[in-house]
Amino acid sequence: MKNKSRFLIGSLTMLLLFGCGGPSTKKINDISGLKEKSIGLIALSTDLKGIDQLVSYFAGPIKKVILFNRTSDEIAAVLNGKIDAFMVPDLTANYYAKRNPNLKVIAPEKQVEGTVFMRVRTEDLKLKNELDSAITILQVNGILKSLEEKWITNLPTSNEPSLTDIPKIEGAKTIYVGVAGDYPPLDYIAADGRPAGYNVATLTEIGKILKLNFEFVSIETQARFAALGSKKIDVIFCNIHSISRLSDILANKNMTSTIPYCTFQGGYFLVKK
Repeated sequence: MKNKSRFLIGSLTMLLLFGCGGPSTKKINDISGLKEKSIGLIALSTDLKGIDQLVSYFAGPIKKVILFNRTSDEIAAVLNGKIDAFMVPDLTANYYAKRNPNLKVIAPEKQVEGTVFMRVRTEDLKLKNELDSAITILQVNGILKSLEEKWITNLPTSNEPSLTDIPKIEGAKTIYVGVAGDYPPLDYIAADGRPAGYNVATLTEIGKILKLNFEFVSIETQARFAALGSKKIDVIFCNIHSISRLSDILANKNMTSTIPYCTFQGGYFLVKK
């Protein structure tokens, strides 16, 4: 009886130490290493159709997709062995890899360019047209390029800046913008708790052109579309891969998009070193 008890205790200990059917402990060095693995993804919206196909497009055949509310939760899950990898744009993958020595980037074999743009309600066509006009001005005068260099290319790995001086125009209309902070350096929540990053800096410059006040509201990624539809916010940032699967997932006849103002490569993965 004692021998049986020792065997059971030993078996339970092995299960606790090494898990049971969880993510593999084998290091992942290239995209082929993601085969039949568990992949994390931010829940982009409440419509989850095609999510598995989207991830498989870049990673190949996978075991399953696990959805998260925040990127910080994905990072913890990778480092704790709950998932094998999580998928983000190249800009975000490089951002986190530079700041966390325990993470490394796995690039996809299929290079797919994505675009960054904003989304507003279809009824706010005047606002959409104004945003498009301002984006064009910033592209032509070179300010958009300088913002990219400051907030993406040369963003420091420590003491990241926040926009401490966002000018307010007295008597001007206020537009509320949802910022999730899950795709840095496009946008993030700075150490002082304020939204910051390339998107926020760009919209601040747009506010100067249009004589509008923009107020940034922290919101979870999957809640953005509902918040826009219910008029809790007026604008959301969207990062859209230029493949039909993701466009179909996020398509909504009650929303319309601005012209793109930034590009990135999609389908990159972060794994534990």
